[in-house]
Amino acid sequence: MVPDAFIEYYYGKYKVVDLHRLTKEDAKIQLLYEMNSYDAGIKCLVVVHGYHGGTTIKNLVRKEFSHESIVEKINLDAGRTIYKLKN
Repeated sequence: MVPDAFIEYYYGKYKVVDLHRLTKEDAKIQLLYEMNSYDAGIKCLVVVHGYHGGTTIKNLVRKEFSHESIVEKINLDAGRTIYKLKN
């Protein structure tokens, strides 16, 4: 697992979005909410989707979800993905 200090050092100030135990539809709604409400100083979102409970949310986060504010998607580890954001 990549330490939080590494994330902040390389990617800047970040916010964690935890999608554990959400349905695909609820996860999509949560992502849309987070993408439209993050603070100006936030450089990236660390999306926690997990990987033991199946791949539905992981696939949503890594492959299906898109937003105009996302510059790049980075597979941090098996259970987390970083969304680098426009500034």
